[in-house]
Amino acid sequence: MRIALLWMLVLGACSASTTETTEQQIDPHSDIVVADSAQFYLAKIDSATATETDLARARANFIEASNFIGADPKRLMQAGLVLMSGNENQLYGVNYLILLTSKFPDHRFAPEALMQLALYFENRLGDKAKSTLFLEMLIKRYPQHELVPNAQALLELNQGGKEKELETVKNWLNKN
Repeated sequence: MRIALLWMLVLGACSASTTETTEQQIDPHSDIVVADSAQFYLAKIDSATATETDLARARANFIEASNFIGADPKRLMQAGLVLMSGNENQLYGVNYLILLTSKFPDHRFAPEALMQLALYFENRLGDKAKSTLFLEMLIKRYPQHELVPNAQALLELNQGGKEKELETVKNWLNKN
């Protein structure tokens, strides 16, 4: 549930940006966006018109166009989230988000990518140790970011037992 909510929030943030320009084609000599290509599906995500069918078809294109995807933090975030939400090739999405955080650490999507990685490892893979690692990285690298309180709450959940988990959730709900 947490992954779905945060994924929708981040995907909305990725598509709502009006200050960033999106490259519409891989070939700089072409003005045509080819249907059923990575840039075609990224444009659909940007315009908030991508359907589940589009996202399913986009996954293969996002893997095939890794050089194109890897050159831009926004594309890395979008493609990473789409790939991680699928049923196969999820590790490509994980790699895209890790690449975003290492290649573009100062980009506004880097802290969000760390949070997504933490949620993915905890909820999809049940790996609390890796989730904790990404949460600690988020808190350490971006101590003033708006996601830090949520990261700290999740970190407490990862480190505590069932009683601690319930207490942490109650405290978090009372703050909000």
